[in-house]
Amino acid sequence: MPRIGKSPARDHPAERGFKAVDVAASRENAQIRRPWRIGITAATLGTGVLAALILAPGLTRKTDSEEINILFHGFQDSRGVTVLSPTIDLAKDFTDRTSLKFKFGVDAISASSDSCARCHPDGIRSGRAVASLGVDRKYGNTTVGIGGEFSQENFYRAVTVSTNASRTLNQANTTIAGGYSFSFNQPVLHPSEFAEKQYTHGGYVSVTQTLTRTTVAQLGAELAQIRGFQTSPYLRTSVNGFLTLGQSPDLRNRYTLTARIKQALPAATYIEADYRRYHDSWQVDSDSISVGVSHHFGDTLLAYGAFRKYNQTGAFFYAPSYSGSPEFFTGDFRLFPFDSNLVTGRVVYKPKDGVFGMRAGMSLLFQYERYWSNLNFSSAIFTGGVTIPFGHKTP
Repeated sequence: MPRIGKSPARDHPAERGFKAVDVAASRENAQIRRPWRIGITAATLGTGVLAALILAPGLTRKTDSEEINILFHGFQDSRGVTVLSPTIDLAKDFTDRTSLKFKFGVDAISASSDSCARCHPDGIRSGRAVASLGVDRKYGNTTVGIGGEFSQENFYRAVTVSTNASRTLNQANTTIAGGYSFSFNQPVLHPSEFAEKQYTHGGYVSVTQTLTRTTVAQLGAELAQIRGFQTSPYLRTSVNGFLTLGQSPDLRNRYTLTARIKQALPAATYIEADYRRYHDSWQVDSDSISVGVSHHFGDTLLAYGAFRKYNQTGAFFYAPSYSGSPEFFTGDFRLFPFDSNLVTGRVVYKPKDGVFGMRAGMSLLFQYERYWSNLNFSSAIFTGGVTIPFGHKTP
């Protein structure tokens, strides 16, 4: 998804709303695959990296925006799958022009998913460990950045490198941003140990414009190409009456357009609307529209609610069942035609004097999301977290 560009320097009310309720778009049809033992090992490494970054004040000349976000996600769906996902995000300014962001997360599954039930009908504990690191550098009105991410699962490994740049224009009322990423993925054809290869190139551009003192809008576009193995090695479909693993094309081009607007209303209230149009070379077309409202109750409490509606067509080779000798066929539900809905509610509490012995400026987050689709699938996601500022201002 195209990113919201850097906020202009001017502190318009709508821009404050952007910062307060900026929500990463939920990824439709996200796969859940994850390794618990690897997560435990990587957790030790991740904790060490965090400690090294936090306890290095001698390297830091400006630390106004430094903070740690610790989140705990709990996922439960209608298939009986439970996922627990603690994550840690760290943002640190090493100089007045250079900043670093580090993220580490571990997911653990406590019941078998559809992908695992064929080999492990009684359930299996699985998980994923993921770590990412990014560095941004400012040069006047231009910011450039590089980053990388590594993800390890029981039967899947992914490595991603990325670069991005943004520039403010028009007295900081306009921001133009763009970026490129490359991913190398290796799905394992469980129960064998053979790993296939997949290569993904992606790029995005976006323009964010302050229209009035109370209105900010953004337009974005994204292009991605995936080459290599793209068939689920777990999901089967009926071919001539026999359940058979699918066969998908090895090339897929993806095109995405997005539009977003945020409007400040009286009484510290903000409204936002997002639209996303997607098309790919497998003839999957989708539309997603969401509307959200946030309200500040004084300086200590923020409440936010949103609703998203999503619909998509099926891939050109999708069918409920197959006969004869089809070149391509699939049992992957992500390629089926379906509609879905997502409701989100969030509360952010920021006590004036801090709590639990932590410094002022910390905040607590509580969020609930409810998802359901016409494929007889539903899920609930609970999120709780804390944001802790740890920097110290220097003259």
